[in-house]
Amino acid sequence: MEPPAVTNHGTTSCAAPQAPSKATNWLLALLLFLAIAPYFNTLQNGFVYDDNNEVVTNPYIRSFSHVGEIFSTRILAHLGARGATNYYRPISIFGFLLCYQLFGLLPYGFHLANLVLHAIIVCVLFGLSKKLFQDERLAFIAAAIFALHPIHTESVAWVSGITDLDLAVFYLATFWFFLAGARPQGGRSEGMQLGMVVSFVLALLSKEQAVTLPLLAMTFEHFYRDDRATTTWRQKVSRYGSLWLLVPVYVLFRIRFFGAFAPVQLTRNVTWYQAILSGPPLVLKYLWKTIWPVHLVAYYPFHKSVTPLDAGVLAGVAAMGISALIFVALWKRHHLVSFGLIWFFLNIAPVLNSRWLGPNVFTERYLYLPSVGFCWVAAWWILDVWKRNEARPRMWQVAFATGLAVLAALAFARIVTRNRDWRNDETYYRVTLADVPEAGSLRLNLGAVYWNLMRPGDAEREWKQALQFAPDNAQLLNNLGLVCAGRKQNDEAIAYFERSMRLRPNYTDAHLNLGRLYEDMGKNSEAETQLQAAVALAPLNIEARNELGKLYFNAGRLQEAASQYQASISSIPNAAALDSVGDIALREGQRDVAERDYRQAIGLEVFDSRGHFGLAAILEAQGRNAEALTEYRAGLNVDPLNQEAQAALKRITANSPNAKSPKP
Repeated sequence: MEPPAVTNHGTTSCAAPQAPSKATNWLLALLLFLAIAPYFNTLQNGFVYDDNNEVVTNPYIRSFSHVGEIFSTRILAHLGARGATNYYRPISIFGFLLCYQLFGLLPYGFHLANLVLHAIIVCVLFGLSKKLFQDERLAFIAAAIFALHPIHTESVAWVSGITDLDLAVFYLATFWFFLAGARPQGGRSEGMQLGMVVSFVLALLSKEQAVTLPLLAMTFEHFYRDDRATTTWRQKVSRYGSLWLLVPVYVLFRIRFFGAFAPVQLTRNVTWYQAILSGPPLVLKYLWKTIWPVHLVAYYPFHKSVTPLDAGVLAGVAAMGISALIFVALWKRHHLVSFGLIWFFLNIAPVLNSRWLGPNVFTERYLYLPSVGFCWVAAWWILDVWKRNEARPRMWQVAFATGLAVLAALAFARIVTRNRDWRNDETYYRVTLADVPEAGSLRLNLGAVYWNLMRPGDAEREWKQALQFAPDNAQLLNNLGLVCAGRKQNDEAIAYFERSMRLRPNYTDAHLNLGRLYEDMGKNSEAETQLQAAVALAPLNIEARNELGKLYFNAGRLQEAASQYQASISSIPNAAALDSVGDIALREGQRDVAERDYRQAIGLEVFDSRGHFGLAAILEAQGRNAEALTEYRAGLNVDPLNQEAQAALKRITANSPNAKSPKP
């Protein structure tokens, strides 16, 4: 079907770009406010959920020496075999590396990066929309809707949600270069082509969804570009062909490094037939959340469809049919706006395959990029309603504008309140589980939060409740083994750990915890076997390295211990390993080396009592009593019951009349 002629959208104009007018600058300033203000309270949030693996414990973001690994491995490769997923996000991890160099592990710096990137995306969308529709009012309204749409909260408020922001900024930039690259008589700008290629590569390295871009560009070139009737097929293909050439290169790269484009089926027990049937219900949910973003939650249970007669399948097919009718109506009335529906559905398509997604098959952040198409359609509808009713009394216009302002205010308030869900791990899990009690993976993580807070009873309660929904979850079994080990129920703990390993042989934590238990039981040979297995599975795991080093140190195997501790420090500099290499150096009589190691440990962790006490002992032996006294006191502030330090303090104060005794 040939679309109607277009007379008012000059997307192929080659006129020199003009400086933005004062009005345009004011519109951009307002868009920046709308993008930043509702998310400003995210700067108070901490690291939550996946942030702990992707940022806090990720050794790759600590040094630029890991850039090669960042771009050639999966997102959780530092976890060893446990990190074998199909997620490849080098741009996000490289961004975390830059943030770490600027802010260390201060969460506000990472949240600031998300906030700034979201604001940039809103401005880029404004520029792209203006170029596409040649209508500054429509471009502003579309960008404002995007800035205030509550469905975007997850992507902006959650540090790990930056993957969708990375994808969006490069995806939009690529399409802008594609639009701007057209020249009269079917020509093209080589500079714009280069920008398009570079942006597309960065989009591919951000997220797999970018593979939809060539099809989107091809569709626009053949059915929407102003000069489509006067350009040849060869001229059309020359404008977007390079995008298609990059896709197989990207796929072959993924196969070369990861074995397949998507090597891991993350959602278990879903056949291809069931995945296809589950597509329409997912489409319906994405459409409804985009139109009515009221009840938002971080976890949505997935129930696969098994027959075409499922109510969800029928409703989803009906929603797709209605969308098709709307598309036809837009095509006839304002066909360029119909491109917004193509944008939406084409970018939703990759996340409809439930076989390749995680347990959280449907998630709000997947709408960040697709919602651009919705914003275009919604902006056009607002302007269309306004224009068609201009002849009505002015009171009607005031009422319509007031209604839009109220909706904007409600959206603003919803974003602000929802940002608090990502305040910290406990808040995130508690809020989500209040809405979705059956979210077993989140209940497992809430138990881990309680465990780290030394609330084993609460942790066990959460884990046992989660076990009812997932009796064969290796991580849950491992955690219950920890509970039993803490109670000295060794046989039960061993049974849990071994069952966990049988279900998931490459699970590092089960080997590590069983090794620790054997070590506590005095079974050093069995402990060494398990700890070596943990190190082999996750060579960058500092806990596994430190624990194996401790075993060797206690056995008098100092060189082997030092090797494990040095590997731990190379992975992530940490006080525990530095204290240990200091102990080894001290035992070997290398006091200068030991002093350096202890000082480095204290530099990393000021409340490291072990480092303070080790350094104090060296200083005392050198007769530097005043300095030793300071270190002993610093250590006792953290560990006030340490008898050796207390005795040393009394000894120094007795021998140094000018030294003041510590206050009780």
